[in-house]
Amino acid sequence: MSNTTSLKAKKSKKNNFARFITVTLMLVGGALIGYLIGGYLKGNGATTSSYPTYYKVLLFPMILGVIFFVLAIHELGHVFAGISVGFEFRMITVGPFMLRKESTQPNNKQLRFRWNTRLNAMGGLALCLPKSDHKLRPNFIKFIAGGPLASLLLAVLAATIYWLFYRHNQAFFARNFWQFTALMSGIIFLTTIIPMRSGGFFSDGARMLNLLRGGPKAEVDLAILTSTAAATSGVRPREMNIAPLQKILVNDYQHPFIPYLHLYMYAYLMDWDKPTEALIHLKKTVEEIDSIPAGYQATVWLEVAFYKAYYQQSLSEAEEAFKQAKISAIIPKHLIYKSEAAIAWLKEDKEKALTKAQDALNALDQSMDAGGAIAEKEWLEEFIKQIG
Repeated sequence: MSNTTSLKAKKSKKNNFARFITVTLMLVGGALIGYLIGGYLKGNGATTSSYPTYYKVLLFPMILGVIFFVLAIHELGHVFAGISVGFEFRMITVGPFMLRKESTQPNNKQLRFRWNTRLNAMGGLALCLPKSDHKLRPNFIKFIAGGPLASLLLAVLAATIYWLFYRHNQAFFARNFWQFTALMSGIIFLTTIIPMRSGGFFSDGARMLNLLRGGPKAEVDLAILTSTAAATSGVRPREMNIAPLQKILVNDYQHPFIPYLHLYMYAYLMDWDKPTEALIHLKKTVEEIDSIPAGYQATVWLEVAFYKAYYQQSLSEAEEAFKQAKISAIIPKHLIYKSEAAIAWLKEDKEKALTKAQDALNALDQSMDAGGAIAEKEWLEEFIKQIG
């Protein structure tokens, strides 16, 4: 027992140190950027004092453009690395923009532009789906490494171009653009390459380290990476490959991603209309809910509220679970409306149940879980038909 406690303490110290380094780098980088902006606005030196004020004010939209640019390059690095190892591109998100490959007809997929309305994906997200299990671990390592590598290369390139423009006073925006690009891309490289876990999230460096080490942690990481990529890219729950998930859950591995695997199994069984078997995994998720970041725990409680209302018809338990859900902007709206619809149905409030079910149906377009949305759409349409 003492050895286990000691090991946990050591891991905690390592995570805290990595988090401290990352936060320090971000603070130093932010302070340096602020210092540079202040210097340009004040007009320190001959290189900046000769420019009109509106030139300097335009630095702010330029910096926003730089942020978008460096985030896009980082995510494109993941995409190109994924394609290079034979993965299929499915989606890239940067800020409010999303490019996603969608199924228009059976065996026919097209790239579609969508607006990204999910706050948790504003910082960038890239998804590529493996076409086979061949060399899955080394290929995912390359896919993950593609982002930090792209950021590093951009930082070096931008710093070189900035150095070339440094003595040219006429190149005000070009010089500043490449200076800020080098700085921000360097910060992104350092903060993503450092192995760190924070609030249930893993940095690129932490994921690569887990995969390089192999063992149970690597198995869990591979399972969550492939399942998330499949679900987000439009593979409905009952069509997912659950064999890796079953192997992990049977072996009772210890990992902070285990609750997510239970949720995928829950969705899989619900899509096959096996609610009794699915409930086992929903209960397991609730038991380990502390491993899920606090901001996302509402998704679990909303699912519990829905299940208690519709399948167990326990109003008190459904309402209690709904109260447990701390709703925020990052929680998918369709989950909220679906739970409210089920509770209203249990209360025999037909009008509210129909309204909330239709709201849930309309909100499915905003769901990042495109595969789950297919199953949800079928259930909601049948629910509306039954009580309509």
